[in-house]
Amino acid sequence: MKVDYTRFLSGRVSYIEPSPIREMVSKIARKSREAGVISFAAGEPDPDVIPRRVYGELAREVFEDKRSVNYSPTEGVLELREEIAAFMKKYEGVSSTVENIIVTLGGSQALDLAARLMINPGEVVLTENPSYVNTVLDWKQWGAIVVGVKMDENGVDTHELENTVKKLKRDGIVVKLVYTIPTGQNPSGITMSTERRKHLLEVASEHDLLVVEDGAYNYLVYEPVEVRSLKSMDSEGRVIFVGSFSKVLGTGLRVGWLHLPEELAEKFRAAKGPTDMCPPVPSQLLVLQVLRRGLFEEIRNRAVEAYRRKRDLMLRAIEEYMSRLKHTKPIAGMFILLWLPSHIDGWKFSEEALEKYSVAVIPAAPFFTDNSGKSVIRLNFSMVPENDIEEGIKRLTQLIKEKSPS
Repeated sequence: MKVDYTRFLSGRVSYIEPSPIREMVSKIARKSREAGVISFAAGEPDPDVIPRRVYGELAREVFEDKRSVNYSPTEGVLELREEIAAFMKKYEGVSSTVENIIVTLGGSQALDLAARLMINPGEVVLTENPSYVNTVLDWKQWGAIVVGVKMDENGVDTHELENTVKKLKRDGIVVKLVYTIPTGQNPSGITMSTERRKHLLEVASEHDLLVVEDGAYNYLVYEPVEVRSLKSMDSEGRVIFVGSFSKVLGTGLRVGWLHLPEELAEKFRAAKGPTDMCPPVPSQLLVLQVLRRGLFEEIRNRAVEAYRRKRDLMLRAIEEYMSRLKHTKPIAGMFILLWLPSHIDGWKFSEEALEKYSVAVIPAAPFFTDNSGKSVIRLNFSMVPENDIEEGIKRLTQLIKEKSPS
């Protein structure tokens, strides 16, 4: 008898949606084996900017440490948590102790834990619109109803967010969390203004909300402006900070962290323990050495310099060849959103760009919560070689011309 597996699945399966961009990413991976593909698709640091040789030298020391082949505490190696607490003070202006810090498998596990512990099925989470697609998908798996709030060049419209909270409350709908990437947002590249950050915290206080701040791109700021984390402005303990070393030190290391009020930290540790036992210890010890030796600042400065050049090259090319098209102008992060002419479907455009012109881009529609991004694509500038940027934009321009009425 053939097994009917559906009857063995839990009810939570009904919340699970496949990633809408997974197939596109697979196509890009297959196509990228061919020579001549220009990729604006990745969301990662450039491997040639990361000092891999230095990592190799540190790795010898890491594996000479007996701890490298055994479990660490669930919350991470103590010395690394001490360094992260000092890091939070130096880079975020946030005083903390090791009791506030839990090391995670990148920022992704931290965000999953936040949903696991804080979202009941049917509760609303407010996000920016657009928002990071993987967080949206993950939180939906825990039963969240994700409601997006529009953005402009200053970040999420906090007045609209407040109006949305009031309306939901009037309708008897539970809303507890706001998820935001305030600096170098993925996918838009937009950085929230200081005024909006202050207002967001005021809204959270007035309506008794918690804010989950995703700081993945906090350390890639390209302009001489002060960008304060929400956590550093938080006087009431309403911000759960999700940190990550991935965008500077390398995504493959999978080292992130949660900065939590002590009242929450024990619950998070208890929930995390049975799922992974601990983050990968060699990666923890490698990051520990990078921080102890002051190498983070050196690596970060090199990354900021390299990605600033690439950003500038991409913006210049867009403004030269696509001057009539709307696009974001990031001061941080890795991404630019580009609005194609409204008659062009972003999915089909992305597929044709890959197959006909060997340029990989990501359709942005899955990042939008209200189907408003059908003609939008996301461009990444951190991974692509500098010499390919103008050529890639020229190829995309040619495809736009082909798909536009004369």
